[in-house]
Amino acid sequence: MPTSKQAPRRQPYHGTQAVSRAVSILKVFESANSGLTAAQIAGQLNLNRSTVHRLLSVLEAEGLVARDTTFNGEPRNSAYRLGPTLVSLGGLALRQINLRAIALPQLRALAQKSGETVDLELLVGSEVMIIEEVQGEHMLRVGVGDNVGSRYPAHATSTGKLLLAGLSEAELKATLPNKLAALTPFTVTDKQILRDQFDEARRLGWASSWEELEIGLAAIGAPITGREGETIAAVSISGPTARIDRSQIKNLAVMLMDTTKRITRELGFGRPERRSD
Repeated sequence: MPTSKQAPRRQPYHGTQAVSRAVSILKVFESANSGLTAAQIAGQLNLNRSTVHRLLSVLEAEGLVARDTTFNGEPRNSAYRLGPTLVSLGGLALRQINLRAIALPQLRALAQKSGETVDLELLVGSEVMIIEEVQGEHMLRVGVGDNVGSRYPAHATSTGKLLLAGLSEAELKATLPNKLAALTPFTVTDKQILRDQFDEARRLGWASSWEELEIGLAAIGAPITGREGETIAAVSISGPTARIDRSQIKNLAVMLMDTTKRITRELGFGRPERRSD
């Protein structure tokens, strides 16, 4: 008999096998020129057909795959294709990559010109997410270290107001939480007042947040727009209220809008600048 016990085999974390198989199903479509049936997917992955059916049902419910249909909406050959959620996520990832690469030189120039911290942000649910940041030159400045990936409630930020203002009424109702969090005594928590600020942001082309996210923090935001004029991202200048006062906001807003218009043009969505030769 053995004198010592054998170490138990490490078991996979609960659910990881199902996740791995679901990812494998999605990857099958990389080489598919058309929809695939559950039987075809099961054959390619050497999985039981009932297992594939169960996983496809979950993926379909989440919008990651969709049933291939005919023009009259009837199922055709029980085939599946990649779904709208996956297409949307792919577009978001591509947009982030392109935005960061194209916007970064302009963000650096703006940070140098303004002396303040400059952020590039996207709307993710009811929050804004920083996808690029350039710190200002002052010793007293916004944040320490790398804030890329940080998220903040959109209703309390200048960029968030712009991004929310670009939503339809139905999208806005689905996005905003039932109760808006008061992060400071100055955070707008009344949805009608917030909607009034959206109207003003659309009219002016920029928005501000004065100690609404954090006491002592001021920010001005301007939009980056897409092909149809929709807001796809926003850029902010932010700094301490000890240095930025309300009299500076309009000048900073003009500087900021010049930058976001250049980024919009470089993305291929705006009109080219006229040359004066």
